[in-house]
Amino acid sequence: MVTGLSGAGKSSAMALLSDCGYYVVDNLPVPLLAQFFEFSTGSLSRYRNTALLIDVDSRESRMQLLSVIQTKGARPANLKVIFLDADDQSIVRRYSETRRPHPGFDPEKDTTLTDTISRERARLQPIKESADFLVDTSSFNIHALRRELREFLNTLGVGGRSALRINFLSFGFKHGVPLDCDLIVDVRFLRNPHFVDHLRQQDGRDAPVKDYVFETPEASEFVNRYTDLLAFLLPKYQAEGKAYLNIGIGCTGGKHRSVAIAEALAQKPELTSYLVSVKHRDI
Repeated sequence: MVTGLSGAGKSSAMALLSDCGYYVVDNLPVPLLAQFFEFSTGSLSRYRNTALLIDVDSRESRMQLLSVIQTKGARPANLKVIFLDADDQSIVRRYSETRRPHPGFDPEKDTTLTDTISRERARLQPIKESADFLVDTSSFNIHALRRELREFLNTLGVGGRSALRINFLSFGFKHGVPLDCDLIVDVRFLRNPHFVDHLRQQDGRDAPVKDYVFETPEASEFVNRYTDLLAFLLPKYQAEGKAYLNIGIGCTGGKHRSVAIAEALAQKPELTSYLVSVKHRDI
């Protein structure tokens, strides 16, 4: 369950939980919590890993939520409450940057946005004190918040699937370099099956072409060395919150060498902890 101050990063937290494989429910009304808990603990396994965003907009909803999270019989055994907080200056700056109105601003009660934040802070203090995990996002950017939440999920043993997806894309330089690649490598230093008559009409997925490419030790050495580089880079990208990495493997025509190398990289056991795919643009 995710709750906290408006502007403290609740939407960003829910996006991360979605990336980690959670079924996300935004702004579930507090009176429906009991029915949802009963429903989700049944046979529908889709809802067992669920992230609930809860906004507390009244005294009644606050009392109902406290009753749920503080009452042993009403609270599911595996429910964890994440509370996101931030100082007034940070929240004011964020609303100024996004130019969105604060959902709790009341012109009859509030002279400034700080008044609104103070009222919300006082209203949520009892829930904050009951939270299992408190995150002050005042000095956080989106990547720092994602790292903090992922570490918390890992301590629970429910970190979910890896957020980093890797796609190897083979292509031919003569057809143009793909615009959506994060990394590009050139394998035109390998000998070209195009100049072998019986291989020309085949592609890098076919065993004769693959064998021809890997007959030279440079091909296997390149795959191993590039895999070592990726093993170093991928955790760094993931720590910065990157969710998708597109890696271009290029040769002249995009049919033989780049295809064989992309297929070999995608099958390396060092990458099995990631979600790996391979595509061939110019095959």
